[in-house]
Amino acid sequence: MKKLPSTLPNMILSLGIICLIIAGILALVNVATRDTIAQAETKAKVEAIKEIVPAFDNNPYEEQDTVALESEPRPLIVYPAMQGGQPVGYAIETYTDAGFAGHIDIMVGFDMQSQIVGFKVLKHEETPGLGAKIQEWFTSPAPNADLIRDVRGLDMSQASPLKVSKDGGKVDAITAATISSRAFIDAIERAYRVYQSVVGEGGPTAQPTESNCSLPEREVIDSLFNTLLPAYRLVNKEKTGTADDGTPWLIQSYGTNDMSETIGLLVVTTSDDDYEGRCLPMLVCFDNSGALTAFAIADVNATGKLISISENYGGNQDPATTKPSKKSLIGKKVTPASLKLREDGGSIDAVSGSTVSSRAILQGIARAQRIFVEASANESTK
Repeated sequence: MKKLPSTLPNMILSLGIICLIIAGILALVNVATRDTIAQAETKAKVEAIKEIVPAFDNNPYEEQDTVALESEPRPLIVYPAMQGGQPVGYAIETYTDAGFAGHIDIMVGFDMQSQIVGFKVLKHEETPGLGAKIQEWFTSPAPNADLIRDVRGLDMSQASPLKVSKDGGKVDAITAATISSRAFIDAIERAYRVYQSVVGEGGPTAQPTESNCSLPEREVIDSLFNTLLPAYRLVNKEKTGTADDGTPWLIQSYGTNDMSETIGLLVVTTSDDDYEGRCLPMLVCFDNSGALTAFAIADVNATGKLISISENYGGNQDPATTKPSKKSLIGKKVTPASLKLREDGGSIDAVSGSTVSSRAILQGIARAQRIFVEASANESTK
């Protein structure tokens, strides 16, 4: 074959042919991988939904809907989480274009009390080691009670609008990545506005109801607390209230026996219904950092099997003399999203033969953690 002369037209022709061949290869690769990429993205979203909303028995992904807000350039996708035909929360696929590198996609989960259960960063191009730390940073504890960092359990009805501390707010921005932190807040606030739209405009809301559970007598609370944490004593006057689902609660600070230091907070609430349909009073203790220090079933004469189940997770034991098992929750900073059984998309093993009662215990602790977060937030704003 005769070699083409090295002229400008021939070089342009050769480059054009090479570009056409490369473009054709890229097009074929795109077609070949399109379905695989789409399936991977769908799987990532389904897994994210499981992690960031309360336990559900429907298929939120298949029941998704879109909600458009005024002044927003595009609608957001809403995934409803249902349990027994009733809504327990919503996962909202939100976004921001204010990142340091531009666009970020985030999935945010809310329960029916406006609290953030969890979130998952789906896509971003932020700087590694800085803005890319969004997922890690905003699920870690704040350096002090005056700042917000871990947004899980945050009641947006009280905390919104969120702002980083540099802008006069309380959110602790990622070190050297304030722009990415502002972008994260922008996405969270956008999701919350959609949540408000869904719940407020014909969407089902959690209405206050009467609970069939009651808290134990004061003497029982004092006696159980002294058994759980004998090295400490209850201080300050207790506060009481009722959650939106009708569950009563009581909170009271505890500290050292010499009253020189406040150590944490006692939350008295109830478990969810066990296998026999009973919701039982619980005492749950957190230290000031939010770590679980002790918990117990309050009505010791009526719990039977539940006592042994709570012991499996580190409850009903003297933490000073009992070495925590691998399954123990004591000493951990739990969140509603982390207190899920494997059967519900979490990582905690149910006690063999007692899945329903195990779930009741964990959901009782999750309820107490939400109360603790709200009480700590209210205290820090005074």
